[in-house]
Amino acid sequence: MNRGFLIYNREDYCKNNWFAQSFISNAPLYNMNIELLLTDEITIGIKENKLFVNRGEKELEVPDFVINRSRESIIGSHFELMGCKVFNSSYVTEICNNKAKTHQIVNSKGINSVKTLLCDRRYFSVNNINLNFPIILKSLGGHGGNEVYKINNSDELNKQISALNNDGFVLQEMCSNPGIDIRVFVIGKEIVAAVKRYSSKSFKANFSLGGESEAYSLNPNELCIVKKIINLFNFDFAGIDFILDKNGDFLFNEIEDVVGCRTLYKNYNIDVVKKYLEHIKNQL
Repeated sequence: MNRGFLIYNREDYCKNNWFAQSFISNAPLYNMNIELLLTDEITIGIKENKLFVNRGEKELEVPDFVINRSRESIIGSHFELMGCKVFNSSYVTEICNNKAKTHQIVNSKGINSVKTLLCDRRYFSVNNINLNFPIILKSLGGHGGNEVYKINNSDELNKQISALNNDGFVLQEMCSNPGIDIRVFVIGKEIVAAVKRYSSKSFKANFSLGGESEAYSLNPNELCIVKKIINLFNFDFAGIDFILDKNGDFLFNEIEDVVGCRTLYKNYNIDVVKKYLEHIKNQL
């Protein structure tokens, strides 16, 4: 039986314990045993030229695999260097939790987005942005619609930049259809399903922020765009998000390494945990 760890930070686990427990309860169906680890329970480090992971004072035996739902690439790479298979890989976690790096890779392959500036407040000048207000400010590592702000003028921009937790951020044009996006769920190279998320109250369509959702069928052009992105990464389980231009065509927005699945369960009769566990089994 393959032994694995499921890693969450505590706040995310408290919000999604039903999802996490589904991994643990279904694991035996795939000849697996999965143990939950919270990031505030473990210490990773190096001792006598060897990498280790401790829970409290106890050193943990390296498992066969890790499902990393913590968004922490350093945790993923630590287990990888100890010889453990990690889902998603530390590379996917590193890139997809940094909006600037994600845009660099995706847009460099000819996939459209709104105009996006990659910024750092240590050398940022509002005189250099060349964008028409209102604009969108995003921290590099925000998720679930957090740390995304609509900015109406230069004073608001400087104030919000000074309040960010980290120096890096992106600035973007407002899209032509604010409050609407499409999320595509991907396991490995397979497109599992897509949902349309929308809000009449906010420029953010996130379901967790009160938006609505419905099933969405990708047309041939949209499928082509999604497949191009899939081929840029070795995803295990991720969500690819798109906003829409004035013609309703896809504009790449971001990739969720730790993708939320409430809209998937709401709109489809798909047990994504079982599909993911099947994928993991096939990769081991």
